[in-house]
Amino acid sequence: MRPLFSSFTPGYKIAWLFLFLLIGVVVASILSGLVLMISGVGSEDKVTAIYVGSAMQSVLATALPAYLVVALTHAAPAYYLKMTGSERIGEKMIFAVLVFIFSYCLASFLSQWNKGIEFPAWMSEVERSFRALEDAALENSNLLLSGKTASSLVLNLLIVGGLAAVSEEIFFRGALQQFIQEKFINRHVAVWITALVFSLIHLQFYGFLPRLLLGGLLGYLFLYTRNLWVPILFHFINNALIVVLHFFWGDTQWIQKIEEMPINGWFLLAAVASAVCTVLLFWGYRKKRLII
Repeated sequence: MRPLFSSFTPGYKIAWLFLFLLIGVVVASILSGLVLMISGVGSEDKVTAIYVGSAMQSVLATALPAYLVVALTHAAPAYYLKMTGSERIGEKMIFAVLVFIFSYCLASFLSQWNKGIEFPAWMSEVERSFRALEDAALENSNLLLSGKTASSLVLNLLIVGGLAAVSEEIFFRGALQQFIQEKFINRHVAVWITALVFSLIHLQFYGFLPRLLLGGLLGYLFLYTRNLWVPILFHFINNALIVVLHFFWGDTQWIQKIEEMPINGWFLLAAVASAVCTVLLFWGYRKKRLII
């Protein structure tokens, strides 16, 4: 079947992508409210509301808009999104796991550094606004992660881990990054613009730097492996690890110490080593695969 808008420029594709995203946000919000009105769903249960809202947003405001734009502009959407190739998939998945392991210390350092940023006095109102957004997001996360039943663990792994990873990678790496690359040609520009948008769209200033790094790593995984399932795996591991740690050890002191680890020379040295190892890992993979 010939795509309806095959002549669209990359700029138009990006514009339609975000227009569909906005429409999806509205539709997801309306449908979430309707679902929560159904008897027995639990309209008074905030945790249920967060699950329903998260699932609706992931499908209707993230994955579906990206897939629709790609389907309208390309004859084989799954092929364009690079969700069909299986060549050396095992090797690529191992590469994703290694990148996660080697980059973890750097991400943790950036997270702690970002959380400690203080604004000058004349920007106190801006800081209060950012803190309010951060507190609201943290409250929702804590509500989801507070469940200690097997069903809550499975739901978190499916929705917070799996569904979020798949939908966001379809939108950001599968669609947006490739549209930007079509427009600017330079692949590195595409990776980092997409990472910037990925971080900004979460509306969490105090998680901006680690999320920017995450977006960059996901972008390069997609760029070098040419398979969307590779960044999806990385993204899932990142989300699922948080879910699993909080489920089994959320109330322990060592988790709290890790989350409140102070910035010092040793932490900085470990972060630098983590960054160097991650860069060398990408360099080695690129050289091995003869990627230009």
